Amino acid sequence: MKDHKEESKMLSFRVPKSVIKDLEDTAKENNRTRSEEALYRIKHYPVPLTPSLMGELENAKNQKYGNLKPDMPPEAIQTYEEVASLWRRLK
Repeated sequence: MKDHKEESKMLSFRVPKSVIKDLEDTAKENNRTRSEEALYRIKHYPVPLTPSLMGELENAKNQKYGNLKPDMPPEAIQTYEEVASLWRRLK
C-alpha cells in the first residue's frame, strides 16, 4: 500500500477490540500492517471488490456457465458474452 506518496493525516477514533483483532489477523494473512489493512478496508468500502472476491465471483460464474452452456439458446450466449465484456472492465 506504500506504492505512492500522498499526504496523510492521523485519524483517531474508537474501535471495538474484536475489530482490532480481526484487523490484526487479516493484516498478518495479507502481509500488511494493521494500519495498511484498515486503510485498505476504508478505500474499498462500501463495495469490497477485492482481488480475492473478484476471483471467487469469476470462478463461480465460469462454473455456472460451464454447466449451463450446452442447453443455452444463442441469445443467452450473446448475453453472457456482453456481461463477460463488462466484467473484464472491472479488472
